[in-house]
Amino acid sequence: MRFPSCPLLLRALLGALLATGLAACRYTGPSDLATPPPETVTLLWAGAATDSSARVVARPAHPGAEVRLAVARSRDWSNASVLAGTHPPTNDSVHHFRLAGLAPRTTYHYALEVNGRIDPTQSGRFRTFGDGPFSFRVALGGCALTGSNHPVFASIRKARPDLFLHLGDMHYEDIAATSPGPFRDAYRTVHSAPRQARLYRSTALAYMWDDHDYGPNNSSRRAPGRPAAQQVYREYVPHSPLARNDRARPIYQAFTVGRVRFLLTDLRSARTPNDAPDSLKTMMGTDQKAWFKAQLARAVERYPVVAWVSSVPWIGDGDSEDRWAGFARERRELATYIDSIGAADQLVVLSGDAHMVALDDGTHNQYGRPGGGGFPVVHAAALDQLGSVKGGPYTHGPFPNPVALFGRTDGQFVLMDVQDAGGNEVCITWTGKRYEVDEDRVVNLLRWRTCFSAPT
Repeated sequence: MRFPSCPLLLRALLGALLATGLAACRYTGPSDLATPPPETVTLLWAGAATDSSARVVARPAHPGAEVRLAVARSRDWSNASVLAGTHPPTNDSVHHFRLAGLAPRTTYHYALEVNGRIDPTQSGRFRTFGDGPFSFRVALGGCALTGSNHPVFASIRKARPDLFLHLGDMHYEDIAATSPGPFRDAYRTVHSAPRQARLYRSTALAYMWDDHDYGPNNSSRRAPGRPAAQQVYREYVPHSPLARNDRARPIYQAFTVGRVRFLLTDLRSARTPNDAPDSLKTMMGTDQKAWFKAQLARAVERYPVVAWVSSVPWIGDGDSEDRWAGFARERRELATYIDSIGAADQLVVLSGDAHMVALDDGTHNQYGRPGGGGFPVVHAAALDQLGSVKGGPYTHGPFPNPVALFGRTDGQFVLMDVQDAGGNEVCITWTGKRYEVDEDRVVNLLRWRTCFSAPT
């Protein structure tokens, strides 16, 4: 069935989007579906989701093609709205599509329209969040070999998360180049892996890098490719609004899902080199730390839970070249601040980097002023990397990826299930998972549940 103009229902649904001037309504029936040539798209994924909006980023394999985005509630595309996009200032044939005026808790399908034809073979979907308290699932993971096609990505997709939170090391290129080309190539290689690309096209994404996908191993602000890495992140990643739209700034950002506030900190772009004296070292940098403290103070007054993405391990003492233990002064400063505003009872830290699944219930991370309280810390890695243990001790685990132990390449991730009926508390269950290659099965490594009280 064809429609000569925008139906009233769809106008109401996407009215805000149309008001932006970025979109024009066009409707196609099944006869307009293309049979596209292979390799039509090299990158396509969605992120920055809210209860009413999202962002899609795409890069066609053939840069000269005329590209728009079809968005619909159904997979037959019979009532698709076709949207024009924008290019980042640096271009590279990347298209950004901003979707607004969406309905809460609704699944949307999207696909590229290439040269006037919808390509259903290169499509994705995401689900908008609730506009108030609601229950949802987040999948957590990090640390994957460059272009990995490991079955663990299919396992995560089958868990049907509302959000996939990538905790860093999306690739291991360790790029030291000063030009954007190698960083762009790395992202395109990631999306060339079918299972990985399908995961990113099946749910909304939030992603914060760590050292290997930012620069060389154990990178700091002195990484030669820092400007290029930041440029390409802005080009290729469907991120939430960045705190400062400046290519020289870290890519820290914040967003809300239900009654959980997520704070993603960039612990590489402003970081002091690891060999500096502890008295002079900073992981966050002055501007980002001020932003983090302000965000945290506001969040604990409004949300029962604040989830802080710290890409490197928080727990541990002694010498450490690349963990918070090596930045003890700043860790103590932050922990004392967390205690001083009463945030410890509402805070949870989510981390990758260490190639293990582990959880601490708050017992082992009391680094602030005397008598200050700890808070839960969750590690979710490695998606397919060799196992390693960093920091600790932990109350649950650690469970390193057992490649070295058993001679197999398993994969690991964590599910974060948020139960929120809108009452005086929000409860979260974390379940650590391992995909065992030899058995083709997913097993539980840990399971822990706790509840957070809503601020009064």
